[in-house]
Amino acid sequence: MSIGFVANTGVRTGLLSGVCLLALVAGPVQAQNAASNQQTESITVTGLINSLQRNLDIKRDASGLVDAISAEDVGKFPDVDIAAALQHVPGVTVSRSGNNGTQNGITVRGFGPAFNQTLFDGRQTSTTSGRNFNFSDVGADFVSEVDVNKTPDASMSSGAIGATVNIKYPKPFDHPGLRIVGALSASASDNLGNPLPAGDLLVSDTFDNDRFGILAAISYSSFRNSDNHLNTNGWQGNYVDPCQLATATVPCGPTLTPDTSRPIWYMQEYQLFHDITQETRYEGRLALQWHPADSVLVTVNDNYSNHYTTTTNYGFSTWFNQGDLRKISTSKFGTITSFSQPNKPTDLDAGFGRSIIQNNEYGVNVNWQATDQLSVMVDAAQGLSQSNPGRNLTSLGADVGYGPSTPAGTNGVDTGVVVPGGHALAYPANFGPNGNQSLVINNGILGSHVLTMGVGAGTDKVQQIKAEAVWKEGDDFTIVAGYQYVGKHHNSSSYDDFGNNDWQAYAGYGPASNNNGTHGVVLPQSLFTQSISTADFINGWTQTAIPPVLPKYSAFAVLNYLQGLGNPQTTVIPGFNTGCCNPAFDGVFRNVLNVGSVESVIENTNAAYIQVSAGAKVADMPLRINLGVRQEFTNVTTIGIGRLPLALTVQPSDHTAFQTSFGPQTNVSGKNSYQYLLPNLDIALQITDDLQLRLDASRTLTRPGLTQITPVLNVPTGPRVGSLTANGGNPNLMPYLSDNLDATGSWYYQPNSYVSLNVFNKTVTNFIVAGTKQDQINGVIDPTTGQPAIWTISANVNGPTANVYGAEIGWQHVFGDTGWGFQVNGTVVGTNKPYNPNDLSKSGFAVTGLADSANVVGFYDLNGFQARVALTWNDTVLDRFGQTQNNSKFGAEPTFVNANTHVDFSTSYDITEQLNVFLTAQNLTDATMSTRGRWSDQVLDVFDYGRRFSIGLHFKY
Repeated sequence: MSIGFVANTGVRTGLLSGVCLLALVAGPVQAQNAASNQQTESITVTGLINSLQRNLDIKRDASGLVDAISAEDVGKFPDVDIAAALQHVPGVTVSRSGNNGTQNGITVRGFGPAFNQTLFDGRQTSTTSGRNFNFSDVGADFVSEVDVNKTPDASMSSGAIGATVNIKYPKPFDHPGLRIVGALSASASDNLGNPLPAGDLLVSDTFDNDRFGILAAISYSSFRNSDNHLNTNGWQGNYVDPCQLATATVPCGPTLTPDTSRPIWYMQEYQLFHDITQETRYEGRLALQWHPADSVLVTVNDNYSNHYTTTTNYGFSTWFNQGDLRKISTSKFGTITSFSQPNKPTDLDAGFGRSIIQNNEYGVNVNWQATDQLSVMVDAAQGLSQSNPGRNLTSLGADVGYGPSTPAGTNGVDTGVVVPGGHALAYPANFGPNGNQSLVINNGILGSHVLTMGVGAGTDKVQQIKAEAVWKEGDDFTIVAGYQYVGKHHNSSSYDDFGNNDWQAYAGYGPASNNNGTHGVVLPQSLFTQSISTADFINGWTQTAIPPVLPKYSAFAVLNYLQGLGNPQTTVIPGFNTGCCNPAFDGVFRNVLNVGSVESVIENTNAAYIQVSAGAKVADMPLRINLGVRQEFTNVTTIGIGRLPLALTVQPSDHTAFQTSFGPQTNVSGKNSYQYLLPNLDIALQITDDLQLRLDASRTLTRPGLTQITPVLNVPTGPRVGSLTANGGNPNLMPYLSDNLDATGSWYYQPNSYVSLNVFNKTVTNFIVAGTKQDQINGVIDPTTGQPAIWTISANVNGPTANVYGAEIGWQHVFGDTGWGFQVNGTVVGTNKPYNPNDLSKSGFAVTGLADSANVVGFYDLNGFQARVALTWNDTVLDRFGQTQNNSKFGAEPTFVNANTHVDFSTSYDITEQLNVFLTAQNLTDATMSTRGRWSDQVLDVFDYGRRFSIGLHFKY
């Protein structure tokens, strides 16, 4: 077998590796099964091996390039969640939540969550995450099949540059008669223990000689986890005066003169956190099917889910300004590896976060078999996703601590951070009042600093209707033609206490920790009686001198204490930040609209499509051809609220922050429209009964992210000194377009076994570039310098073209009827626009999301006993441009996710035909997740979220 393909050396190397693998595989397999084409004998299997055979059949018979994961039985999906299953598909990697390790998004062939489309039973889903579908919002309970379409189907959607994922749910007529299945289980993490329950139940039945059917399913799950987290928020590129270096022989003067021949990167903030997260998910599904006539099938469904998450965190943090750094040492890359900053305050943090995501999707589908050749289908549906539908408090942060003083050394200390590099945690060079590390938290001098609150909410409604006609002539000729309308209405906004400056009402750390301070109030020591040890803080990372404990106190207790002080407008409260707030602070912390958060998008798409599938023979070899064309017309309206800053004022009680005053508000809108013709061609040639060659060519698109097309420039209300940032959208952004080519060879050498090699190339135009520039806004003056304020302004434009190419290798093998088998998948990807860390230009461009990956699954399934071990490896990947603190002189700094390996295990045993017991273990090796900046020693985040275990019973009737 040979496949012609032109690419660069990296891809050729990947292809040669794949060909070598095929050659190595062929020998032993032929020896085991010399008569590989004798597929008339079949082995009757159930459970995991049976589902793998169905997956293979779907892959083999699909008109395009499809990988599938199907349920082992009704209500028995093979993995604990959908994303966990998808990571075993060649070319698919998952992204994880650092707080609990949950797989929440997928990347396909280097294209991240925004480039992949998720459907429910062929319908577009709504999501409050913009265009990123969050798989953690929907459980795998009762999912019957998940298809990963790597090539587009013109009758389904416009496709996606990565893949279209179609999640299919069971319906009553799938299994006529009475079916009752369910499960009871408990899950716990090794960090917290404390197992929490989960359960699900599905009942399905058909009546009136299978003319009417009903399926109802409900599920509940809850899980609690803790993680430890190091965070630096951002590495800012800049230049320093030689007087700031550790080698300096003269002190710095009042004005610094940076040496522009020596770029450096400094840490803006240093934080350690202990987080406790609890997730609770409710789901329900109702499906009705009815045959009013033999030729008519009516299906009505309603899917509901509610995903409720709370996070409590406790931390230690300190903030740094580049101009105040002294005694600087750097690595060979220019990363500042140690420094000091005189007389720094220390912050202790407690926070609370809440997320409520509620989804409801319902619709009706009517299918009429008009004649033996003609069928007609009409489908109408609506999906509504709501974030925080009750507008509950979504975040609360109580920042306390002990501040600097004059003269230095009374309570504040000269501190800094040491960055060891390698697999070691950065640590503070000095901490604790007067440098006494034993008094880092329980010191009796803690004062109030800032208190932040927020309420965020959003809705995303997707309304769609589809009409389709199918004409079939035997098994070899099909025409599908149809029309589809999809309307997306997305709205979001947030409220916080920055706009009225209430967050600064009692800022300043209080006189107990700042002898010359006049702001902030002393907080009673009774609020701070607990702590959390940082021993063995993050698995596998060396820790030298991090604070030995973190505070454990309630953010709500601090809020209640401060509000219990009374109304400073009528009562004298020492430490109140007089004149801080507008309107005047009356003792109650309130939220006001964050104007820059207002976002409304109305997007209407009309599409017409036609698809022709035909069968023929070439030299007695069966040939299948599928040709599709889809024409899409899209109109977009975006709405926001615009305003410009008038002045910056240093917060009198927090000299690290500004207060921004603004001019009048105006409603701003933008409009855009575009249309594209999206063709696809799929050719499958059956060389022998076992050997299949495919060629797929197509054009697909991915629409810009919703936050990228907002029509306003967003200037924060409470920016940090030395970290002025602003970001603006571009309503005229056009979609990414990709011309795709796939070539695939698959050898199905025995039942339930195959080897496949796929090579692909994607030429993507209209890449959206988040360019940055440093500039003035509205002539505002920076009061700390007396000069015009300079913001780092981010904006989006359609930019360059890039090629993404690679190879995927897949091997599945079952050892006859022994019950043993394995799956091996590997992906190699590359691009002609790689990232160059030495390029300091603000307009630099590189393709994100590209990483080699591999996974190995070994399994046993026989006589009612099943066990499976899965190892998944992902290489280091450039995840995105931009960091939490994004104020570099060298443009948007990159965020890389470091290479990681995860090992999962599952097993079950059939006690009877109706009852089995199961056990799952995720992240057996206690792997961590970490990210970094431009260079390997610029650690951004490190999360240790531990292992997760579940045990339970599954029953069916």
